[in-house]
Amino acid sequence: MKPVASPPRNVWGLGYATEGARALIRKGFTELGVGRVRAQTMAVNIASRRVMEKAGLTYVRTFHQHFDDPLPGTEHGEVEYELHRADWAE
Repeated sequence: MKPVASPPRNVWGLGYATEGARALIRKGFTELGVGRVRAQTMAVNIASRRVMEKAGLTYVRTFHQHFDDPLPGTEHGEVEYELHRADWAE
């Protein structure tokens, strides 16, 4: 899995990630008919975890994957979050 590039620091903390996540969740549930939205990030990536929580997803589990060239913090594992359609409040 290839890491995703971060946005420029001057837009960090302005709510764009949360707004985008909520828009994708809304599209998934209202237009695409999905029953569940899942997301994952490194356990140490507190900012991404917070975005997932603010978008309505809840923590499911921590798990470990093998990476040939691991990033610092990989040893703490990955976390998975999810939101079911029935639990979604628009």
